[in-house]
Amino acid sequence: MPLIKYARNLDGTYGPTVNGHYYTSKQDHRRTAKYKKQKTRWCIDEGEEYSVFKPAAEDYNCWFSQENNCIFSIIDSAKVTLGKNGEKLAKFPNERNNGEPWHGYPVSTDEPQNRPSSEQLDLLKDKLPLHVIVKIEKGTL
Repeated sequence: MPLIKYARNLDGTYGPTVNGHYYTSKQDHRRTAKYKKQKTRWCIDEGEEYSVFKPAAEDYNCWFSQENNCIFSIIDSAKVTLGKNGEKLAKFPNERNNGEPWHGYPVSTDEPQNRPSSEQLDLLKDKLPLHVIVKIEKGTL
């Protein structure tokens, strides 16, 4: 599935998804942002970030992680690179007040808080190839 470049709404958000979620891009995670060790940066266009968020938000029950309080997303069985350091997984933390838009960033799976749990991966086994699931579990995706 290729990434789609969406247009922003008048208020700067993207969306809504079919279940009413909105998304906003944060400048400190844009590819043009100044490098900061603790901040990963997208390598895709701002309008494409929403096409990473949208399918996972619309399949919320499979992609939402209770343990990490976030939505994870992978595009085209991890064939699409999302981050400037080669990240193929995106994380959209639920650190927002109700009604506020989501935001997200690419992550590496080398840290447990940046990967779906084994239980969540069980829910995703019919959506992701086995080799991708194994890489996530090992923290090498």
